[in-house]
Parts: sequence; structure tokens; C-alpha cells
Amino acid sequence: MGDVILTTGVAAGLARRYPHARIDYLTRSPYDRLLREEPVFNRVIALPEKGGGSLAFLRRYLSFLGDLRRNRYDLVVDFFSRGPRSRVIARFTGAPRRLGLVDRSFPGDRLVYTGLSSPPVQLALTVDRMTHLLSRIFSLSSLPSHASLPTLTVTEDNLAAARTLLASDFPQGIPVFLIFCGSGIPTKNWPAPKFADIARRLADRGMGVLFLGASSDHPQMEEVRKSLADLSRIAFREGVPFGTLKGLCRLSRGILGNDSGPLHLAQAAGSNVLVLFGPGDHVSYAPFRGRFLKADLACQPCQSFANHCPDNRCMQEIGVEEVWRALTETFSLPEKPEAEKGAFRP
Repeated sequence: MGDVILTTGVAAGLARRYPHARIDYLTRSPYDRLLREEPVFNRVIALPEKGGGSLAFLRRYLSFLGDLRRNRYDLVVDFFSRGPRSRVIARFTGAPRRLGLVDRSFPGDRLVYTGLSSPPVQLALTVDRMTHLLSRIFSLSSLPSHASLPTLTVTEDNLAAARTLLASDFPQGIPVFLIFCGSGIPTKNWPAPKFADIARRLADRGMGVLFLGASSDHPQMEEVRKSLADLSRIAFREGVPFGTLKGLCRLSRGILGNDSGPLHLAQAAGSNVLVLFGPGDHVSYAPFRGRFLKADLACQPCQSFANHCPDNRCMQEIGVEEVWRALTETFSLPEKPEAEKGAFRP
């Protein structure tokens, strides 16, 4: 999810520069649903999903490639040229201009792309690397500097759905804080008891605390729930639709979470965040709205997401007091329960 969201600002910049262009976006499900509310895209296309046997999938995939080719695109931009799939798709479109952002090129790339860009090491942030691709290949010296900032549209329907959800979980008028305690990858998760400690402190200040996650985050959320003897003012939700999630982020008092896609979504929706980094790349994916915390270990970032680390020290060593201090510095937290600044209004 995060990589998809990080491209939205550049797409918006292209739309502003070429207001009459038709811009289609290709991604895999379910992220196509995330982008369908974005006005800059004429069409959001989902990659074919596997199923029905290998032969049936091959037929669907060839039909999908044929549909892309019939669209007769003038330009294809591959923001993440990381493997053969995007290369095959880019080449098969037959577009006269095919541009790729690559960390390292592969044999045959000159046959796949008509232009390649390898950003200089000084451009550490991923959003800056994407803007570099456009500025170098298009010579877009006038591309606005803010064009690279990821942006997601938050509609009135999104806000209405979020208010309805909040009204079912919390008393009217209290400010609500969001916590994403999972990440889909256990080695990227801050310990559940520490999240529970933060939730208790927020609830003690009269706030509602809403834990959010996907089905893959269920074990972590259950561990947090078991660490909380009193669930007053604390709620848990899994599988919230993208639109409602955007509305929740916009209405919340603050957002805390592990390095994960929903934290990118929250920033693109216009909210500040506090991100906890462990094995993930805190340099390339540093928040563009808010701040991050990490342990001071020489092995970071190791990008070891497959439980190879014997003790997961990078997440274990981030202290509760350190996180609480950062929260109070980053967000306007109420000093007493009756504070209503920033409360949602169903």
C-alpha cells in the first residue's frame, strides 16, 4: 500500500502540467479501490488475480495485456522497476515512451524502457526519487516542488462514514486517537504490551483510542486487547474500508503506528503521524507529515522481515516513555477528560 500511495503526488503533478491528458493507474488488488476516488485518474486498473488454474490465469493475463496495448498509451511510467512483471507489462503496452525508475538495471532493460533513471544517493526519500524520475527524463524544471507529496482525496462520504463508526464506539464529543499496532510483518511490530500502556495513558486523559488493522494484524491486536484489563474508551476494528479509514485519519487527534501502509495513507490524507521504525528503511520512508522514532542500533535498517532476527531488539528497545514524550510533543493532547478540542462530531 505504501509504495502505491507514494506515487500519488507525482501523478497529481503530471495532471496539473498536462490537464487534458488521460492518466490511467495500474496496481494490484485491493489497492485499486484505494485510488478510485482520486480525480486525477481516468481509470484505475487492477492486475489479474491468480485462480482457476494456470491455463485460465494465463488466458486472463494475455487478455489483460492485449487490453493495455489497445489503449495505445503515449507514455508508460514504471515507478518501481523491481522485477520482471512490471518490465513485461511496460514493454507489452507498445507505448512509444516507457520510463523506469531503477536502483539497478538488468540486462535487456534498454529493450524494455526508452528511458531509465537511477537517482543519486543524495535523494534518500522515495518521494524525492520519484520526482527525480520526471524532472530528469521530461526536463520538467518547472515541476512544482510540492508535486511529489503524496495526496489522497478525503470526500464528505468518507467523513460521514468515519463519524458513524466513531459514534458507535465512543461517547459523543471526545477526541479520538488512532493506533495501528500491526504491520502485517511481526518483526516490524512494537511489543503489544507497550501499545497497551500508551492506550491507557491516552484514555486516562479522556481520549477515545481506536486500534485499527487488517486481518493479518489480528494476532497483534488480540495481544494488545489481552493487555488491557479495562477497555473503557478503547475500541478495536479490523478491515475498515479505505474510504472510511481516510475519514478516520482526518478526524483523529493523532496517529501512532508501526512502519506500514496505513501510516502512509494517514499522511496522504493530511494527518501528522508518529511512526515506529525497526527493520524497515527509516531513511527512504521517513514520514513527510509528522516524525519517527527508532532504536539507536548499528544494524538498522536491516530490511529483515522474515523473522531472521533472533531478538528483534530494534523494536524492543523503543521505550514507552520515549514514545509518550514524542506523542505529547507532536500532537495536541488534552490535559483533562473534559477537553473537547479536536473532537469528532457525528
